Amino acid sequence: MNHENNNNNYNYCNGKANTSAKKSPNASVTKNPEQNLNWLLYWMFSRGDYLNCKTLIQKQLRDNYEQEYLYYIQGMIERDEGRLNDALTSFKRALEINPKNSNNAKEMGKTLYQMHRYKQALDMFYQAEKLMQRVDHEVYYYIGDLLYRNATQQAQAQQQGNNLSNSTKAQSKEYKDYFKQAIMNSKHKESYLKLAEIYAKEKDYPKAIEMYENCLQISHESVDILTKIGLMYLKIGENQRSFEKLLDVTHIDDQHTNALMALGAILQSKHDIDGALNKYKRIPQIHMEGGELWSNIAMCFFKKRKYVAAIACLKKSVWISPLNFNILFNLGLVLLTAHQYASAFQVFAASVNLRPENAECYMLLGVCLTRLNDKQNAFMAFERSIMLPDAVKNPIIYLNFAVFCYQNAREMQSLTHLNNFLEMAQRMDVNREYAQMAQRLHAILTQNAKMQRPKIGSIPSGSIEAQPGSRGESSVEKVNDDEDFN
Repeated sequence: MNHENNNNNYNYCNGKANTSAKKSPNASVTKNPEQNLNWLLYWMFSRGDYLNCKTLIQKQLRDNYEQEYLYYIQGMIERDEGRLNDALTSFKRALEINPKNSNNAKEMGKTLYQMHRYKQALDMFYQAEKLMQRVDHEVYYYIGDLLYRNATQQAQAQQQGNNLSNSTKAQSKEYKDYFKQAIMNSKHKESYLKLAEIYAKEKDYPKAIEMYENCLQISHESVDILTKIGLMYLKIGENQRSFEKLLDVTHIDDQHTNALMALGAILQSKHDIDGALNKYKRIPQIHMEGGELWSNIAMCFFKKRKYVAAIACLKKSVWISPLNFNILFNLGLVLLTAHQYASAFQVFAASVNLRPENAECYMLLGVCLTRLNDKQNAFMAFERSIMLPDAVKNPIIYLNFAVFCYQNAREMQSLTHLNNFLEMAQRMDVNREYAQMAQRLHAILTQNAKMQRPKIGSIPSGSIEAQPGSRGESSVEKVNDDEDFN
């Protein structure tokens, strides 16, 4: 009987017992062989099917399968959904399961970066760098970015500007090396952009252009990169190449605001006022643009001697950007030219408060006060203008002061300032009309005549027009504002 029971435990095939098919009464039920569904998780995640992906992760976690990849994908989903704390917890669990996986450390660092916990993020990226078995351009990029961010904050805190300490220069070399490593191992667009930004900040514009050109090979028709290249060429004085690049931008996007503004500024600097206005008119939503655009338009009207239109545009520009020095300067200039001296004085006084080191503002304040017959304060304004370091860049400041002193019976002071003007005129380009009038004034002063001073015509006050450059940045251009003296 027992023999028959034992035989029931065997399967017979061709008269022979198949012992491999014997069932053990104590054996546990074999689990479903579909244990590793990492491929399915990756497929769902890459398609953005987060709902089914999360459901599968929870099922896999309950079945106690290999959990590192599950937590890794779960962290990626949580980060994409904006749940950064949950994502950080998931990546931390994955890193605890496998502390030798550099991807876990890298993703944890990226999450900390998004949470603005930069110091901890940098530590995690350093850890990922040590664990890397293959080079990873993302790790190099983030380390470089965090070092650059830290160096920038330190420079701002110390207010060092261009006078970098040895430690700051060492940091500069370190983060640039990391960005270069990222580029060497992959054509990483963000690294090229960061290097271009760094070189532009260091005023190394040729290298910045080189980085942008390399970036352009990755994004062939990127209008933003083309625009930046055009602006870089503008900074190094290659206006023709700048114009060509910016024109390429308008061929791709005929309403690109920055490109149209830069093209308008280039045409404006070449005195093609109608062409500049045509570019500005093509800017979409022009009424909502910044103060620099309206200042540029105003200076076009100023060149066409349409002072009312220029003042209206500049007042709109000041309303948009009340603390923009260039805009206030231009408004004061137009008001002075339109003989609105009291209004011009108020605007230049506001400009001086914004930039107390600007010698030209004090000079124009002196012109306004002279027109308002406040000779004492006018003298103080002119005197202040020549005491500032910027005065050596503009000889017209000395000429105006010489004219003022001559008009107010201060011949010795007038001769001193006139001699300074003539000395500077030998080293700098000066308008021929200014030079001729200075020579005439010099001849009168050297006569040392005690008779009544004769009239010698008009001497320009040397008013300065802030001619808009790229993106509303201003360069200085001298224009006439005749001032008679007796």
